[in-house]
Amino acid sequence: MDTTYSERLVKLEFYPQWSALPELTGMVDPFDYQQRLAVYKRLIEVTNPRGICGQENELNVFWGYVFQYHWQWRSGRLRLANTPDGRIDPSSMWGYGNYTLSVIPLIAAMQAGLVPAMEILPPYSSSAVEYPCSSQDDSFQIPADLREAVQAWQAFFALMQRIEPGDDLEPLRFELWQAHHRSLTAAEAGIRTLGRQRASRSELDFLIGWIRMVDFLGAAAWRTDLVFMLEHGMGTLPERMLTEDDIPGHIADMDDQVNLNVRSILGLTRQSRLRYRFNLWLWQRAMRTRQARDAVLPMLDATFNPSPKNRNERRKLLRYMLAV
Repeated sequence: MDTTYSERLVKLEFYPQWSALPELTGMVDPFDYQQRLAVYKRLIEVTNPRGICGQENELNVFWGYVFQYHWQWRSGRLRLANTPDGRIDPSSMWGYGNYTLSVIPLIAAMQAGLVPAMEILPPYSSSAVEYPCSSQDDSFQIPADLREAVQAWQAFFALMQRIEPGDDLEPLRFELWQAHHRSLTAAEAGIRTLGRQRASRSELDFLIGWIRMVDFLGAAAWRTDLVFMLEHGMGTLPERMLTEDDIPGHIADMDDQVNLNVRSILGLTRQSRLRYRFNLWLWQRAMRTRQARDAVLPMLDATFNPSPKNRNERRKLLRYMLAV
């Protein structure tokens, strides 16, 4: 008998914490690991109107954020040397980037009427970056560089409310990646500031490359639902922070797939901006058709890890690029 997605969810590492999360009411402390996780749980609950994401919410696009957030926590990327237990450091570059992909969508969901108004607590310690803060009139003071990100998430929620059960969810994924892109683009200057202060150059380059990779994933409407994440979303990223001694592609305590991913992501940062933009343009041309987007996994491998083994995929990728 086939297991349900709910049964598979129970077996995941983060499920004990997930199942015990209290409901957010009145106030959110986004620098508490469990409360930020609860933000994602609330977003998943409110973004399945009329069952558009499946009976078990298995097609909800926010599941990928839960997996990524848990990986960031597990690998030590949300804390610094003196961060209190259970806390996300306001000076963590990964924590700041994730804030724009969790709390910023929550603010937009409040403004869309999907979530009741709640106070969002400020950072518990000083930081070189500015975070939104609640106002006495239940509105929010949003830093200027994050306002477009809030608007992008508002557009996502507006589209979500127009979708009917059985509709193709790819347009929603495109809108999600647009909001994701706006969030991380707005956060990049702050990420660089925090990274130069607190992280190795390799780790900062890895995060900047991760931001650039968003453009590639977004062009393909990359799936972030539970169905896809259970098959392709685990065990592919480094379980510790990178150091200056790590040689991309040859890191002894990481397996071959993680090494490949680290090398590819660092490569996006360390190539010239002109080359990056040209390669992205070629990829966007290739991803113009649904047929190409449905084959995104082998197409990504052909793009970032060319070898004799994926020669046929590289030919297909070239045909997609050249198609009129």
